Amino acid sequence: MGDVGIIYKILPTDISLDINKLSNDIEKKLQGKCKIKGVQIIPIAFGLQAIKMFIVVPDEENASEKIENLIKEVDGVGEVDVEELSLL
Repeated sequence: MGDVGIIYKILPTDISLDINKLSNDIEKKLQGKCKIKGVQIIPIAFGLQAIKMFIVVPDEENASEKIENLIKEVDGVGEVDVEELSLL
């Protein structure tokens, strides 16, 4: 089996949240469960920012859903969308 690369787009629950702290909290939550290959903060509109996170997980059943659920458990996370998923 190979690995799967996933790009998640993560939106905060509130525009006033510190997006860098939120990103660090997500990284801590995922530590040891997957490989985080890249994190980018991108502006959306009207001061809203999103986190794009490139994550690599083993090619297993429901791996992307498990990671998505872990991300959703972090305080301050509003929406989590899979933008891209590819076998590496």
